[in-house]
Amino acid sequence: MKVLILSHNPITTYHNMGKTLLTLFSEFRKEELCQLYIYPTIPDIDICNSYYRITDKNVLKYYCSFNVRGEEISKTKIKMAESNMFERTSDEKIYRNTNNKRPIVKFARDWLWKYSRWFNKDLKKWLLKEKPTCIFVAPGNSSFFYDIAFKCSKFLNIPIVTYICDEYYFARPNKSSLDNLYNIFLRKKIKKLVNKSNRIITICDELNNLYKNHFNIAATTIMTGTSYEIEKKQKRVLQPTRITYMGNIRCNRFDSLRQVGEKIDYFNKLYKTNYKLEIYSGEKDSNILKSFENIKSIEFKGFVSGKEYENIFKKSEILMHTEAFDNYNKEIVKYSISTKIADCLGSGICLFAYGPKGIASVDYLISNDCAVSVTSENDLIEGLEKLFNDEKYRNSKVENALKLAGSNHNKKNISKRLYSNLKGL
Repeated sequence: MKVLILSHNPITTYHNMGKTLLTLFSEFRKEELCQLYIYPTIPDIDICNSYYRITDKNVLKYYCSFNVRGEEISKTKIKMAESNMFERTSDEKIYRNTNNKRPIVKFARDWLWKYSRWFNKDLKKWLLKEKPTCIFVAPGNSSFFYDIAFKCSKFLNIPIVTYICDEYYFARPNKSSLDNLYNIFLRKKIKKLVNKSNRIITICDELNNLYKNHFNIAATTIMTGTSYEIEKKQKRVLQPTRITYMGNIRCNRFDSLRQVGEKIDYFNKLYKTNYKLEIYSGEKDSNILKSFENIKSIEFKGFVSGKEYENIFKKSEILMHTEAFDNYNKEIVKYSISTKIADCLGSGICLFAYGPKGIASVDYLISNDCAVSVTSENDLIEGLEKLFNDEKYRNSKVENALKLAGSNHNKKNISKRLYSNLKGL
């Protein structure tokens, strides 16, 4: 067996999707894996036999040179790769531009890929060299990306396994008519991919039930595994002084963080305390970051990765997960569970969750009683008071979290389950 992993991002230790793929394939042999991806990033861990990359910039250059020059990532590049989300600063500015979410930009991107000759002899040569026996695709919300899976599958005459960790088919965010038009095209591609897939794997039962009932197909739930070994006992903190948030703050998560920071400020002023909310994120958009201005308790620490990320994560006193409360973003994440939750549950550190009910990730934590969960801004003060001052309450949540991590998020068991599913093809 050999698996062609098809995704936007490469397997890495510093990106949520990269880490998810890393845990899913942790029990596979290197010779059983190869990866084709499209972001201008470099994997910082060498677990695949080979990596091949085609970026938007490669496709754009086709319209000048009539040649799409993808590249096989050399072992030297992987060893030299700095743990940064983007290879070049210029690429980071382009890919982090909020205008990329505009439907006109997404239509243009689809058009550029569709009419370029990205599926050329160089890519075909690499595919024939690697000889994968199945495709594992994590598709996302770009319509053109589905065509990559279709063409590779048809060329090699191999089955497709679709991994659904985010929901784009059933989500109905209330946006512009042009957004809705793009979503119609995207849903057609998703339906086609589901119908062509030999197996559907979902990240949680909510997604499993949705796809199984709507498409009348068999689907398998394989949850995200922990990136680190699950701790055997909880980390006891008598009197915590800080909450640590690590990860993406977009999709209005920054607004939820702002609300928490404001309440901590109020808490500090009322009780003469000095609690902090530390935020580790690669976000550089000034319009987003200004949300934290004048909030004394928030300390924005910037981007960390690799060993530095691991050290900060494991030394945290309280970890945090949050989601937005606005209807648009609630609809987007309604049926998905954040990939970093597994690491939090297995850390032995108390998890503080702030987000609305009706979202799979928040409901999962509440139903398993494994986090200090607050689902309304009105309840934040009371929730923070219990979080900071009630050690017995915190410890009970951590105890439940470790049990849940052991049963649902053990990366060896999860990777072995995936292996048997793919081997069964």
